[in-house]
Amino acid sequence: IGPDQPELDYLHGDAPGSGGGTPKHQVEAQLGYFNNGLGARLGANWQSATDVDTLTGDNLHFSSVGTFDLRLFANPGDIPEIAVKHPWLRGTQFRLEFNNVFNSRPKVHDATGAVPLSYQPDLLNPLGRTIMISFRKLFLPSFATIRREFQRDREQGTAPR
Repeated sequence: IGPDQPELDYLHGDAPGSGGGTPKHQVEAQLGYFNNGLGARLGANWQSATDVDTLTGDNLHFSSVGTFDLRLFANPGDIPEIAVKHPWLRGTQFRLEFNNVFNSRPKVHDATGAVPLSYQPDLLNPLGRTIMISFRKLFLPSFATIRREFQRDREQGTAPR
């Protein structure tokens, strides 16, 4: 920006891109629980409404928007009863994720109440609600291998004390 250019005021109508102005208020919250190999995580994000002045002099209003994400996961190798019966499950994780649970999308309208074509909700947030299932496996050495390496290092005098 040069000396002949006006200053940008992101809180009062100017916008850095096509996603709306900078909201005055944003809230992010997270809650998690993990016990004996099972866990859950809940995340919430909210931002206040914004108004943007366009180059044509119109005013666009972006509604406030809030999203919730939920993640459930299990680490079978951390559950003693399962780890003893199925040692190959050490280092595994099963995860089920729900992002944007309520399919929240910002709503945009101009001064007449019309939604500009390039600001349709599906264009602003094309993914919407997503559900993801994942499986992760870490290949870890067995306890016997770790114990054997530790004893060998101790005999050679290189083990930490």
